[in-house]
Formats: sequence, structure tokens, C-alpha cells
Amino acid sequence: MTPPRVLLLEDDPAVRRFVQMVLEPLGLDLVQCATLAQARQAIEAAAVQLVLTDLTLPDGSGLDWLQWLHARVPAPGLACRTVVFSGGIDPAMERQLQALQVWRILHKPASVGALMECVEQALDSLAESAATPPAGATTASDPVTEFFAGNHALYRTYRAACLAQFAQDVRAGDSAVQAGDVQALQRVAHNLKSVLTMLGEASAAQSARSTEECAAQGALESMQQGWRQLREQVQHLVLSHDSA
Repeated sequence: MTPPRVLLLEDDPAVRRFVQMVLEPLGLDLVQCATLAQARQAIEAAAVQLVLTDLTLPDGSGLDWLQWLHARVPAPGLACRTVVFSGGIDPAMERQLQALQVWRILHKPASVGALMECVEQALDSLAESAATPPAGATTASDPVTEFFAGNHALYRTYRAACLAQFAQDVRAGDSAVQAGDVQALQRVAHNLKSVLTMLGEASAAQSARSTEECAAQGALESMQQGWRQLREQVQHLVLSHDSA
């Protein structure tokens, strides 16, 4: 069985060595990165199940990194876990991290037992989430039943109207990204989130949600990446309908 792939982003070599020594008995595939550039390259090369990250980094903001991750992962909290491994985190920062769906905050200096327990619990919870769909998840439900009282004709009419509107939504989103208008993109993503949820397109709705959150936080790079993914999903829906 392939060992879980864990990414460690930490610029201090002594801390990286400590984490490596603590986690070695778990038999993980530990990918060690000292910079944001290295971490992004590692994420793009192959998926990871867990990210352990510091917030103080030599080539960028830890929050920007987390926003990038949040926008990139299709279903935050399901595809991987994120643990912030840092010191001096105040309540305001904790709220920001919660908004980015950070799974846990591990304060430095962490003991051997706390670090190992945190990693084991993160990987165990990820396995449980993969095996059991979250309560209330729309992916397991029928949107016709959930939102249209079982009226298939009404659903088809609504879907056709939405598909016709999507081209205008894409143009509005493109204009907002080009202008760097975070409020405009937030509105586009917010509207798409609701529509896509009602259509039963859970993955695209999650992309819209992530894009909306990044725009609300003013994270330009993350919102641009989120929009590109959402744009592709919306266009795919339109093309699939046109070819049907």
C-alpha cells in the first residue's frame, strides 16, 4: 500500500529534522520544503494527504499559501488536511485560519507526542471522511427532489435557463478578474454557488464557494486560480449540454 504523502513547509532546518525524526516511525512519504515555491511545485507534482506548514516563510505569506491551497483543492477538508505548525497565533489569526478550513493549529514548540498524535488523527479522519460521505452532502441527493419537490419538468426548465445564463456569468467573471475587482468576482461566484448547488453540480458549487471566499479576503492570486477552475467547470456544463 502506498504510504500517505505528507508535505512539510518549514524554513528552519532544525525544525524540519525534528519533524522528520518524530514522524519516521509512521512510515510516511514526507516531502520537506523550505520555501513556498518548493511547496507549490511539490503540490503540483502529486497530491498530498496532509500539509504541515509554518506561517512565517522566506518567500511569501503563509496566509497566501493557505488561500492558494484552499482554492486549489476541490473539496477543502476532504481531499487533504492542513495543519498550521506555528508559534504566536492570536485569536484573530485563529479566525482567519478557521475560515480557510485549517484542520488544526499545532503551537510551537510541540512535543513529540502532540506532533505524532496530530498527524495520526489527521490521516485517520481523512480516511474516515473518504469512506463515509459527510452528513447532508448534496452529492448523494437528487437535486430534483431536494430543490424542486420532485418536479422534473421544472428542474429541466430551470437548468436550461441557467445554462443560457452561464455565458454571461463567464464574461462577468473574466471582466472582474481582468480588472482585479474582488467585489465583482465575489458576486459572480456567490450567484454561481447557489445556482450550481440547485443543479446538483456539487464539485462546481464547491469551486464557486472557494472562489467567493478568496475574493472576499482580497486574495487576488487565489481568486484568479479559483476562477480559472470554476470557469472550466461551467463551460464544461454548457458544452456537455450543447453536444447532448
